[in-house]
Amino acid sequence: MTLYLDTSAVVKLYAYEPGSPATRRAVAEADQIASSLITYTETRAALNRKYRSREIDVATFARSKAEFEADWQGFVIMPVDAQTIRSAGEFAEQFGLRAYDAVHLATANGFSRETGSQVRFMCFDSALNRAASTLGLTPIVS
Repeated sequence: MTLYLDTSAVVKLYAYEPGSPATRRAVAEADQIASSLITYTETRAALNRKYRSREIDVATFARSKAEFEADWQGFVIMPVDAQTIRSAGEFAEQFGLRAYDAVHLATANGFSRETGSQVRFMCFDSALNRAASTLGLTPIVS
């Protein structure tokens, strides 16, 4: 089974937050982890924000970045192309989503359609989960 992680779920793998244990369990059960190319930048920015706001110390920040970089190599990374952006624009309007949430939804939906595989979708936003379900993705609600 493919597990698609949005950035909020990816960050929970490297900095403890509510939802971190559920995210780790879902990752352990998945055959492959997929995410959007934008997740790289969003995750690095989120970890840096946690460091600058002193939610994590310098050692945790360094370890989190190193672990993320190593794990990223094993993710199935979905590109953000013109079709993804057009779909994201439609989804933003249709479901009332924020821009990058719509990009994640379009990316996961495109992956599911291209591969014909069932995609489990993990995020921590109720509107995004509802939209994913509407499109036939399987949200993991923790």
